[in-house]
Amino acid sequence: MNRGVVIEIAEQSILVMTTDGEFRQVAKQGRNCQLGEEITFVDIYKKPLVNWRAPRPFAIAAASIFCLMIVAVLSIFNEGGSNNRVAAYVTMDINPSIEVGIDKNETVVEVRGINDDGIELLKDVTFKGLSLDSFSDLIIQRIEKGHYLDSGEADIIIASTVLNIEEKDYDIELSEKVKLKLIDAINKTHAVSSERIVVTAITAPQEVRNEAIAQGVSTGKKAVQLLTRNKQKSTTDDELKEKPIQQMIMENGGITEILPKERIITKEELKSILKEINAEKEELKNVKESEKDKDKDKNEDNDEKDKEDKESKDDKESKDDKESIIDRDRGKKSEDEAVNLLNKKEEQENKKEEEKDKQEKKSVKDVLENKKDEIKDEIKDEIKDEIKELQDKEKNLREIEKNKQKMEKEKSELKKKFENNLGRIRLDSRTRSNEADNREGRNDQKDQINQENRQEIASNWWIWGR
Repeated sequence: MNRGVVIEIAEQSILVMTTDGEFRQVAKQGRNCQLGEEITFVDIYKKPLVNWRAPRPFAIAAASIFCLMIVAVLSIFNEGGSNNRVAAYVTMDINPSIEVGIDKNETVVEVRGINDDGIELLKDVTFKGLSLDSFSDLIIQRIEKGHYLDSGEADIIIASTVLNIEEKDYDIELSEKVKLKLIDAINKTHAVSSERIVVTAITAPQEVRNEAIAQGVSTGKKAVQLLTRNKQKSTTDDELKEKPIQQMIMENGGITEILPKERIITKEELKSILKEINAEKEELKNVKESEKDKDKDKNEDNDEKDKEDKESKDDKESKDDKESIIDRDRGKKSEDEAVNLLNKKEEQENKKEEEKDKQEKKSVKDVLENKKDEIKDEIKDEIKDEIKELQDKEKNLREIEKNKQKMEKEKSELKKKFENNLGRIRLDSRTRSNEADNREGRNDQKDQINQENRQEIASNWWIWGR
C-alpha cells in the first residue's frame, strides 16, 4: 500500500506525488478526493512518470509551489459555493485513526482512514448525507463490533480543525460534541471500566493538520507529539508514523500528565510550538550545511597539501630508490628484487597516507558532533526558559481568575443575605400590622358587649319599674 498527495484529478485517473518524490498515475475507481489530499493506493504503473530522486532541487520546489497554487486557486473559486464544501475536520484516534470532513450544516462530506485499522474500520461505510451525530453512532457501533475497547483501558483523542467557519469557539464545541457522544456510548457499553477509558478533546490549527497530512498521521497524533516534545520520551518525526498513539501517551505518564485538567491547550499555543520546532530544524539544517561547507574546503586544502607532499616525497624516494637499485645491482642483486622493494615501500607509504586521512576525518567528525551537541543544549535551555515564563504567566492568570470567582461568590452571598434580611423585616412588619388589627377587633367586640349589657340592664330596670 502506497501513499501520495493528489495534484491532478482526471475523469478516469488521479495523478499523485509519492513521499519518494515520484509521480504516479492511479485509477480513480469511484474515489472522492480533493487536490492536496493524501490518499493510499495500489501501485499500477511500475514506471514513474518523473524520477524526483535525481539531484534537481529546483524541480521539487517548483512542484510544491504548483500544488499550493492549485489548492489556493480552487479555494478562491469555491468561496461562497455549495454547502458540500468541507468546513471542518474531526479526527478520532483510538487505535483506528480516521478523519471526517463536514460542511457548515455538520453533514458528513468526506471520510478517510489514516492508518490500516482506520481504513478497515471505514470499509463499505456509506456516509453521504449523514449528519455528524448519525455518523458518530455508526462509527461507535463499528468500534464495538471490532472489539477495540475490550481491554477496558484506552486514551481516545478527538481533534477538530475549522477551515472556514467564523463562529467563535466552534471548533471547541465541535470536538466536545463528539467527545460527549463517545463518553455516553462508553458509559452504556463499558460501565465497569468507563473510568479507565479517557476521552480527550483538542482543537488544532490548520498548520498542525497540514503537517500531520505531510507525515501521514492524524491531527490528534501530531498534537500529542508537539505537547510531549520536552518530555522524557519525546517522539521524533522518524518514529511518529510507526509508533502507536497509545504508546506515545503511556511513555509520558498518561494523558493526565500530558494534558492536566486545569491546563487549556489553545490553537495559538500549538501553532507556536510547531513554529519553534520548525525554526530549530531550519537552524540545525543551516548549521550542518555551514559545517559541511567548512569541512569540504578544509578537505580540499588538505588534499592539495597532501598531493604536493606526496609528489615531493615520491620524487625523493624515486631518486633514492634508483640509487639503491644501482647499488644493489653493483652488489649483484637482481632487478626483480629491486622492483619488489620499490613496490613494497610504495605500499607502505600509501597505507600511512590512508591512515592519516582516516585520523583527520575522524577528528573533523568529532568536532562536528561536539558543536552539534552544544547548539542542541543551548536551544533546549532557551526553550525551557520560554516555557517556564509562559507557565508563570498562565499561573498568574489562574490566580486572577480564582480571585475574581471568590469576589463573585462573596457578592452573591451578600446579596442573598440582604434579601433574607429584607424578607424578615417585611414579615415582622406584617406580623405587627396583624396584631394591631386583632387588638382593634377585640376592643370593638368588647365595646359591643358592654353596650348590650347596658341595654339589658336598662330593660330590666324598666320592667321592674312597672
